[in-house]
Amino acid sequence: MHDGLLNYFAYGSNLHPQRMRARVPSAQPLGCAVLNGHQLRFHKRSIKDGSAKCDAHYTGHPADRLYGAVYRIAAGDKPALDAIEGTGYGVVEQVVLVAGRRLPVFLYRARPECVAAALAPFDWYHALVLSGARHHGLPDGYIAMLEAVSATADPDPERAAAGFAQLRGAG
Repeated sequence: MHDGLLNYFAYGSNLHPQRMRARVPSAQPLGCAVLNGHQLRFHKRSIKDGSAKCDAHYTGHPADRLYGAVYRIAAGDKPALDAIEGTGYGVVEQVVLVAGRRLPVFLYRARPECVAAALAPFDWYHALVLSGARHHGLPDGYIAMLEAVSATADPDPERAAAGFAQLRGAG
C-alpha cells in the first residue's frame, strides 16, 4: 500500500463490480485472492435491515479458505466505504494470496455483538455476492457453496428493486 492507495479485500456484495464502482469510484480490481484461516459466513446482522450479510469469519484452520477479490482504492475513498459498511464491522489488516503473491490488505470483519447465526440474506444481496464471485472467476466449488446458501425475499420492494438493479451488466 503506497502513494495514497490501499488494497481492499472484497468477499461479499462488494465483489460485484457495479456495486463496488458505485461505492468507491477509484476502485481498480487487482485480481482474485484467498485468505487462509477464514470462512465466509452469512451471519452478520445488518443494522439497517436485519438481514444476514457476509462476514470473514476467522477460524484459524489453515485448510479454511475465504475467496474474494482485491481492489486498489484511493486512501481518500476509505472513509466513505467505512461509512457504507457501518459500525457493525471492524476494519482488519490481513495478508492475502493473489496469484501466489502475498499482498497486505484491509477488510471488514463483523463485530461479535453483530453476529447472529439464524439469519438469512435477502435474495438480492445473495445474488450480488454470487454474481460478483462468478465475475471474478472464483473456484467452482466455492461458487457451488454460495449457490447452496438459502436466501429470503426482502419485504421492502423498493430496497429489493434497487438491489436487483445493481445486477445489470455484470458477469
